[in-house]
Amino acid sequence: MRHRVSLITMIMLISFIGISCAPAPTYPREKVIEGIKDICKKEYGVDVDVKIVDTTLGVRMPLKGVFDPETFQPAPDALEKLDGVMLSVSRVALSSDKSFDFYTIITTDTAIPGTEIVITRYVGDLRRYVFGDISRGEFSNRMVFDVRFNPEGVLDVWLNEFTLREVRLQDFICKQAAHRIVSEFKDNKMLVGKFKISSCAGKLELGRFRFQVEITREGLPMSELIHGTAWHDKVLELCLQKIAHTLYIYDFNDFDDVEITNTFDNKLMQVNRADIKNWRKRPVTIE
Repeated sequence: MRHRVSLITMIMLISFIGISCAPAPTYPREKVIEGIKDICKKEYGVDVDVKIVDTTLGVRMPLKGVFDPETFQPAPDALEKLDGVMLSVSRVALSSDKSFDFYTIITTDTAIPGTEIVITRYVGDLRRYVFGDISRGEFSNRMVFDVRFNPEGVLDVWLNEFTLREVRLQDFICKQAAHRIVSEFKDNKMLVGKFKISSCAGKLELGRFRFQVEITREGLPMSELIHGTAWHDKVLELCLQKIAHTLYIYDFNDFDDVEITNTFDNKLMQVNRADIKNWRKRPVTIE
């Protein structure tokens, strides 16, 4: 999956170089929906539905065979078409006089209603990437990529509707922070085999970012697994570091504090807004 994300990023890099070196086509706000539909159909042979809700641009791409029936992983053909749609939406979003904050692409499997691949991007990150302000690796990390089952999508298929909700920055930050936490425990060679992360999610409630993770330590005797203290604190500290970094890169300050709980042992940490800034570069070592 990470290989595919890298491929998407590489293709976008080539496209953006072309955009930045030549006059970009202009899509007036009244032509945005039509423009995306035309490009996707003419250049990539796919029919899409397009909606705009406030400053969120949404595209739904119904395809047959999005998921491999044996592995239930995204099929290569579907990901290739998703690449093309991403390029189309990026091109229009950056070339329109309509100001967008986010775009979301929802790829639905017509053979399995409700199953979706959802990609969400912050348009400000696109602009920064075009001008070389963020690296390719960081740009890839700033994409929220989700494979999910959405019951509302089943209803949409029955009614031939397309439900799109406005993407809010605080929700995007929560999802991206969760993605960074999961990636750290699954990709960091120092942590793989020592820890297992089963879930991670967060939301902003009444001024408080509340995150819940389920992280266990593998290979320890039960007494140390349950009653030991060192690793229990350190995993939450590492999670807080990732959350602090995400809040920093989007300069988000409209909150009071951050709370994170490991549901495995009910260990909780809470840091206020003034102190969370110091966590971004705080060294965390887990033995």
